[in-house]
Amino acid sequence: MRPRRAAAAFSPIKESPAAEKVAEWEVRPGGLLVQKRDPDADAAAAPVPTIRVKVKYGAVYHEAYVSSQATFGELKKVLSARTGLHPLDMKLLYKDKERESTAFLDTAGVKDKSKVVLVEDPTAQAKRLLEVRKADKMEKATKSISAVSLEVDRLASKVSALDAIVSKGGRVAETDVTNLIESFMNELIKLDAIVADGDVKLQRRMQIKRVQRFVETLDAIEIKNAMPRANGGPPGKEQPQWPHQKSHQPHHHQQQMQQRRDTQNPVRPQHHPQMQQKKMHLQQPQNGLPQQPAVVTTNWETFDSLFMPSTATATPTSAASSTPHATKLDWELF
Repeated sequence: MRPRRAAAAFSPIKESPAAEKVAEWEVRPGGLLVQKRDPDADAAAAPVPTIRVKVKYGAVYHEAYVSSQATFGELKKVLSARTGLHPLDMKLLYKDKERESTAFLDTAGVKDKSKVVLVEDPTAQAKRLLEVRKADKMEKATKSISAVSLEVDRLASKVSALDAIVSKGGRVAETDVTNLIESFMNELIKLDAIVADGDVKLQRRMQIKRVQRFVETLDAIEIKNAMPRANGGPPGKEQPQWPHQKSHQPHHHQQQMQQRRDTQNPVRPQHHPQMQQKKMHLQQPQNGLPQQPAVVTTNWETFDSLFMPSTATATPTSAASSTPHATKLDWELF
């Protein structure tokens, strides 16, 4: 017969109830890692008590019911409905000390039937009014810029249509271009009148640059529209070609004028015959051109006739007019 096996010396270890439960952890809002609470335990906890706070505002007392763990900011909101003051314009004093809106009632020592004094804060009220006015101005400026932007979009479509016509070689009415330019200038004046800061100021600057680009485009369209069209377009107005006031006179005409001046202004006779020969030499035709007859229209009186004999007379005018050559005077030498 086989012998029996001996019983095990150690019996299996049973796990304790505490080891069976796995610990669960949670992260609090402050970043602290703690063990997760049991929701049943929270339900069994005692509720937060509500306290009654007596608030003195001027000569009137108000009773406010708030949680004992509430903040002074929450108490201001409750009092705002009863006093009509804005929560930011209030100042709460507890034990003659101003309390911040973020401070807790229980931390400050406020209990049931505690007394709190409410006063108005003029500095905070003025600051809030300034902020409200500033917000209203920004809102009004934003609406004005939006209205100008819509009007610029409407005018931009007309500019595109005119640009397409001129680019294809057509012509547009000058009044249309002028009216568009005036409309854009009116919108530019509206933008200049808007006072803004921050993002609204940036939007206004962008709209100003946009309007200026459209005005430059219209100026270019106006210049193209005024240019004459070479192919298919109406011819441009040509400037009349006026003849030159000073035309080139022929060479023989210059000689004729020179001879006339010499005839009308005779040179006083000299005692040397060489001067007469030089004068005759200058009156010869130049460049082989024929000599034109000279006409004497004035009978000049010579002062030398007083000293000359009566037999010596000048050449008659009729003889000078009939002679085709220049007048030749014979002077008597002393």
